[in-house]
Parts: sequence; C-alpha cells; structure tokens
Amino acid sequence: MVQVENIQKAFPGKEVLKGVSFQVDEGSIYGLIGKNGAGKTTLMKIMTDLLSADSGHVYYGEKVGDKVGYLPDLPSFYEYLTTDEYLDFLLFEKNPIRRQKLLDFVGLAPNLRIKTLSRGMRQRLGLAAVLVGDPRVILLDEPTSALDPAGRNDVKDLLMKLKSEGRTIILSTHILADMDSICDKAGFLHNGVIAKEVDVKQLQETATGLILHFATAPNLLSLSKYVPQIYKKDDLTIKVVIDESQKPESQKKLFQGLAAQTAEITSIRSATPSLDQIFQEVCV
Repeated sequence: MVQVENIQKAFPGKEVLKGVSFQVDEGSIYGLIGKNGAGKTTLMKIMTDLLSADSGHVYYGEKVGDKVGYLPDLPSFYEYLTTDEYLDFLLFEKNPIRRQKLLDFVGLAPNLRIKTLSRGMRQRLGLAAVLVGDPRVILLDEPTSALDPAGRNDVKDLLMKLKSEGRTIILSTHILADMDSICDKAGFLHNGVIAKEVDVKQLQETATGLILHFATAPNLLSLSKYVPQIYKKDDLTIKVVIDESQKPESQKKLFQGLAAQTAEITSIRSATPSLDQIFQEVCV
C-alpha cells in the first residue's frame, strides 16, 4: 500500500534524513517512533508533498491515488466558527447528512464554538477534517501529544475504527504508552534512518515467558519444581519460560508454584519487550 524508498533530506548545516525506507501494509497501523527532532515531521511533510525530498521516492498503491490525508501535530482552525460551520466550509457546501456523519464518527456535537474546545476535542475535529476527503491513507503527526488519558483513549478508539474500515494509518510519536495496543508494525527513526523495525503483533504472539519481581528474594529451588526454566536477573527479579506446546498446563503449574511462594510478588509482565524498551535500546 505505502512504500517509502531511501528518502533523504538536509537543511543548511544538518542532514535530517539519510535514507529512510519502510513499507506499510494496506489496512494496518504503522508507528513511526523517534525522539523529538529525529525527523518524523519532516518525513511526513515529504510524504504529503508539503516538502520536497533531496532524493528518494514515496509510492502509494493504485487504489489510493491522491486520497491521502494528513493531520499535523498542532492543527489550526478558524476559532470563531462552530464545529458544523467549519465542516461545511471544508465540504464546500451545506451537506448536513455528510457533516453529521463526520461529527458522529469523531464524537463531537454540532454548534460547538471551536475556541472553546479542549485539546482532545480539537484533535477529534482535526480527524473529522481529514476524513472530509475520504482518504485511504491517513498520516498523523503526534496525534496523542499533550492529551490526558481520556483524550488518548478517544484518539486510540478512533484509530481502531478507521483501521476497521480498511484505511491505512501512519502515525508518528515519541509517546509509546498506548502504541503497543494499536500498532501492527513500528519503525524506529534514529540518526536519519529506520534503525529497527518490529512486527508488534508477532512480538506479542510469540511471548513465551514472564518477568516476575518480588519484594524479597524468592525461593527458586521450590519454584523450579513447578517451572523447569528460570533465569535469575537479579536478587528480586526472575524470568520464567512457559512451555508453548503445553501452554495451559504450563501456566497452571507456574501459578501453583507462585502460590506456594512466601515472597510477595510486586509485579508480573510479559517477557516480550515493549515498544518503550526497544525505544530505549535503539534511540537513546
């Protein structure tokens, strides 16, 4: 669906993109992850023809054509308009049915003065504006930046709805708390290139172990009777490996062993690295 090939871009005194390449499957969500200043916004502007690349190409599938939508990190509006007036302006005509469908989709009421909207509501109005052209590919620059948890959840829900309609979404971010749950793939932009790319769903599906943290040192000899593979990370942290071929039975034995422990368990998490952990390894 979307193919980015060897995009390079330099500004006076700084080479920002040194050969960025990646591919995004149709109907999927791709997370473009990197620190502030890594070149994410520059790349997105090149992908939407708002900025020219020094070299390289961006290809969209035949079904996409020019139906590409872009929402910048700080969308601007005519503050004196209401939500419905703004969409009427973008639709080039009064189309109350289409306008109401857009407002319903993003969960906004009509007749709301834009200057009174919260940051999260503005993001939703921005998405409605992007959808006016019915794009097949949507690029979002930092869509959850500066939003509170409720606002981030609203945006996540909207992205999943858009994906369910078969749209392809590319979003840039440096905030990774929510990306594990919505991205299909993620590319880490560092030093002007995609330094690492991961299949997020595959990472989750191939998880075979758990990381356990205890308040006091656990009894590993006792636990080894229930779990054959234990790796000690430090005095209070261990990794246990689950037998995937007998997963239900293996999990049952693990929790029997944990129940027999006298040491308090303070946390349990998947051994699969999170996007945040990969970000720390690759981009910091």
